Amino acid sequence: MIERLKGFRDFYPEDMEVREHIFSIMRENAKIFGFRPIDYPSLELLEMFRIKSGEEILSQTYNFKDRGEREITLIPEATPSTVRMLASRKDLPKPVRWYNIPKLWRYEEPQSGRTREHVQMNADIFGDGSAVADADIIGLACTILDSLGLKGHYEVRINERKLMEKILTISGSRNIISDMGIIDRFHKVDKDEILLKLASNGMGHENAEHIYSFLGKKYKIGNIEEGVGEFFNLSEMDQLVHRIKETGDILTENGFQNILFNPSTVRGLAYYTGIVFEGFDIKGKFRSIFGGGRYDNLSTLFSGTEIPAVGFGMGDAVLENLMKDLGLWNWEDNHRRYYIIGMGEEGYNEAIKLSFNMRKNGVKCIIHNGGKNLSNAMKTASSLQFSHVIIIGKKEIEDKIYTVRDLKTGEQTGVRYEDIMKT
Repeated sequence: MIERLKGFRDFYPEDMEVREHIFSIMRENAKIFGFRPIDYPSLELLEMFRIKSGEEILSQTYNFKDRGEREITLIPEATPSTVRMLASRKDLPKPVRWYNIPKLWRYEEPQSGRTREHVQMNADIFGDGSAVADADIIGLACTILDSLGLKGHYEVRINERKLMEKILTISGSRNIISDMGIIDRFHKVDKDEILLKLASNGMGHENAEHIYSFLGKKYKIGNIEEGVGEFFNLSEMDQLVHRIKETGDILTENGFQNILFNPSTVRGLAYYTGIVFEGFDIKGKFRSIFGGGRYDNLSTLFSGTEIPAVGFGMGDAVLENLMKDLGLWNWEDNHRRYYIIGMGEEGYNEAIKLSFNMRKNGVKCIIHNGGKNLSNAMKTASSLQFSHVIIIGKKEIEDKIYTVRDLKTGEQTGVRYEDIMKT
């Protein structure tokens, strides 16, 4: 027996129906927020990811040489392809608001909430450097979660990269990039290891302890000064602090809950230039549900022109784990779905004719092909999760009234042909 590859997943109908519903909610809300769909190849030149992330990306990608000796990779993330598309079109009016839901691949050790192949919702705004754009991006992510029944079950942690760089500099850091990477792993590494690495980068033990204590806290957006004020006079950082508060205030004033300032949220990717954010379940059981931030400089790597940009990604694996944990991994199609049973040759022929006419009218149905036993046919319809059964025999054909049974209530009624077409 051939087994599927490690880190990859199969999806049977009972899961795919839920997944398609989730993706439809993502698309619907993206369009409501004014985002337009894009798509791009699953294969790209490896060089594009080298430009963005350096040689270390090689160990995390499914890469190979094609017949033309070009280095190719299955795309491990969405942003480079999106920026490549943007850079190739100089005629696009700004701001550009794009979204897509591609498959992505990373050759990493599979863990809970992280697979080697996953689907990810991405949304980006280019050409708008305002706090409103930041709030729009976070608001879209939150609206999707709220639409899936997750309101009150998650929190959004916000920070500002430049603000953290200042705090690290004041604390004595001589390697900001390294320390950002350490902070990004704050919840995954034990305290002694973090303190050792921070101290070895120039802070000293006392400052490293101070930073560690700061990283473990979360503040309501309105109380951000309470934490930041430990490190410097706020007048020195008014602009950065104001930017976080402005973004957070827009969100909270428009009904979004649990928007927090969290110093340990820095996002490890070096290309972020401003606000960064991540969404987590309130209980802290899972990895981040979504994450993103502002990356105003990335376009210069592809086109030489700086374009303000902010975006987020929301993967399917953690979202599935959270929804299953909360008993939300289900969805019921409210449209009627008919299983048509034709009794005898005459009834069977009528069932075939009826099924095609129903489909032309947009009614979901199939006909029973499993023999003449009515009891078994009813069991089949129930196991396939049809909402109604239509039974057609000699009497139904003569009276031009079909027998329709509701599989949930057991109620059985006679329905005229033209009335079935209206459902």
